[in-house]
Amino acid sequence: MKNTPIKLELILDEVNGVLTALGQLPYAQVAPLVEKIRDQATPQVPVNVPKAEDIVPVEPSDTVQ
Repeated sequence: MKNTPIKLELILDEVNGVLTALGQLPYAQVAPLVEKIRDQATPQVPVNVPKAEDIVPVEPSDTVQ
């Protein structure tokens, strides 16, 4: 029963809160758990893609050849 996997469903802010709390503990004690959370969370979190309105168009230059 000790090694029985469980699934949790948390929103991103909650996961960040857990990671912040773990960050207050000694690194050697929490590093494997932090890495496991990161490995499972990374594929689920969208990459920060800039919004179309945040992209500044670049004008073509006549000097570039």
